Amino acid sequence: MDKVVLPIDKKSLFLNIFNDNEYGHTATVSTPIKQGNSTNEKLAQIFKVPKQIDFNAKPLLVDELIKNSKSKIKINNVFLFDKIAVNGELIETGKILYCMYIKEEVDSSKAQYGRIKLHYPLGLKYEDSDIDIDNKYIINLISKKVFNYAFIVNSFEYNFDNDILNFNITIIGENKIPYSKVFINNKGTGNKFNSIFNEFAESYDMEIISLRQKFGQEIGPDNYLEYMEIAKDKAMAEAELYARKKYKNDVTNISLLYPYSLYDFECREGYNTKYYLVFYTTSNNEYFNISSKKLKFINDFKNNVEILVMTNILNGPKISKYNVEQILTFSKSINSVMLRKE
Repeated sequence: MDKVVLPIDKKSLFLNIFNDNEYGHTATVSTPIKQGNSTNEKLAQIFKVPKQIDFNAKPLLVDELIKNSKSKIKINNVFLFDKIAVNGELIETGKILYCMYIKEEVDSSKAQYGRIKLHYPLGLKYEDSDIDIDNKYIINLISKKVFNYAFIVNSFEYNFDNDILNFNITIIGENKIPYSKVFINNKGTGNKFNSIFNEFAESYDMEIISLRQKFGQEIGPDNYLEYMEIAKDKAMAEAELYARKKYKNDVTNISLLYPYSLYDFECREGYNTKYYLVFYTTSNNEYFNISSKKLKFINDFKNNVEILVMTNILNGPKISKYNVEQILTFSKSINSVMLRKE
């Protein structure tokens, strides 16, 4: 055994997401290990991690860990980590430590009795003569490492050989992306709304001839987006097949999970992460529209980005792959500009 992967709840730890809700919807910063008769066996591997301290010798630390508890609880384990990485890249943290702890509900009169959770609060801060804990400082260093984009922590990964705690994260949007655009309620017209807003209606003139050749003359402005959705589904399926030829099973369609993401596929090979952006056309012309937010993203992560441009997507698609330097040599035109009174 050289490492353990500790998956956590999707909404439990994230940063740089703007909470546009009237109330609630903050990160839960904990994940259940045991609840009722159910045990999260993967997360229970935290007990194997040899980074525990004798917290009973630090009553002030215990006071800090339980101060916000609304029920009768006890602290079972406290873990301190001095070596931190994000997606495999080591971060210089100085003497600052990251803390996680295990808390158990012990009030037998409550429905939650016996529930055990792993906690990793953002605001946890504690210092004495021996240790200096500051979870928010560590998370901010991770944010800086990924250019302060909005991200979600999928899991912690502890390496027994080098004592590194790796944060496995996914970038899901620009800084301060609204919460409602990340964790989307799919009721009603939500899915259609999201997909339409991710496309560019300016492409109509470029696509209409080839679409009518494929589907007939009934296609017009009223139903154009519906047919482009068919093209999009085809493009995403082709892109996933293309990516899996190299990355096998470690390919995630991020744009399906997060429709406002800045890229389409996250491909991993060990700690090597590639971000695929997929552009498609029903015509034979290589062109695409890209937002200023995505342009910034591909420049920030230029060594990790690959761009797939698919032509003739509905009739024997051709896939061309480009790096960032190559696509920046394409001719450019401006379709729209936002004007705002200061």
